[in-house]
Amino acid sequence: MEAGTEITVVVPGDLHLTEPDLANVRVAHWMVREVNDLIRPSFVQFIGDNVQNATEAQFRLFDEIRGGLKVPHFALIGDHDVQDDPLAAGFRRHLGEPYGAFSMHGFRFIRLNTQESRPVGLSAEQIDWFTAEVDAAVAAGERVVIFQHNYPYQIWEDFAGPGIDAWRAIVQTRRVEAIVCGHTHYGQIANDGRNVAIATRSIGDPEGGPPGYTLLHFRGDDLAARYRSVDDRGPVVMVTHPRDRLLATGPRHIVRGPDRVVVRTWSEPRVWAVRCRIDGGAWAGLELSEEGHWSGPLPGELLAKGEHILEIVAVASDETEGSQRLGFMVDPTGRYTAVPEARPVVTATAFC
Repeated sequence: MEAGTEITVVVPGDLHLTEPDLANVRVAHWMVREVNDLIRPSFVQFIGDNVQNATEAQFRLFDEIRGGLKVPHFALIGDHDVQDDPLAAGFRRHLGEPYGAFSMHGFRFIRLNTQESRPVGLSAEQIDWFTAEVDAAVAAGERVVIFQHNYPYQIWEDFAGPGIDAWRAIVQTRRVEAIVCGHTHYGQIANDGRNVAIATRSIGDPEGGPPGYTLLHFRGDDLAARYRSVDDRGPVVMVTHPRDRLLATGPRHIVRGPDRVVVRTWSEPRVWAVRCRIDGGAWAGLELSEEGHWSGPLPGELLAKGEHILEIVAVASDETEGSQRLGFMVDPTGRYTAVPEARPVVTATAFC
């Protein structure tokens, strides 16, 4: 694992800003404090529906919130950002072009505007640009991450419109590390057997739990995702290796033999101990290997083929704890085919 090449991204849920001093504005300011003082990510990606009615006052409120960030940030267009403004003049005036891309540490991060047609769609021009960006990334050996507002697996809504068939052709014929979305109001991760799609829970109108942000980690073949809510306390704990089974899409994402457990922690009080165990066995301590990184041996050669459960507990100096539990896959032959799955299962929503 090469030092200095990790990428962390904070993805706040849809803000739906209307007026100051409301609950969603307070959560947005909490997120800014967490970004600046705790996570210090590589960048923040606002995922769309930043404002509710696309008014000038609402965009100015968004400017005030994002202006407090001490790291780079980008914003997507959501359906509410272009209400009565189909050409996105207000968004462009405050935030610039609605789609773009950049490369970092072997990844190409691509931002799409899926609101060029309502309720969802992309122009032929944007599809041509998207195709060229993905193909250039593949040719350069970069891993592709897509940010877009509309979630392909939103219940009670069709992910269909101009350019969507072409979008599907691109993501099904090129390797994509993750498709990160908003729009749903609920949070979910879906693995369709080839690609992973992550929807972060809304800040403005959250469903399924308290508002917050999604924290993503990228490094080489590693991809990890955690949700941090405004109600959470204690250290943030993220297993960055091995991959959560739900995020695994191929053989390079599973354990094949002797390996390492790697955990990233973020905490204001110093984390003084991190422990792990597999399948309910004995707890073992991990060692601090880099700032905020803890690691220890993972005896993959002793584990049977199939799914295994990894549990992590981190203890801070104020005795608060953070934890994570995930399943990971083992096969000494290195073979793996993902089975389509979504977590959590969502069967109803008030917003579509």
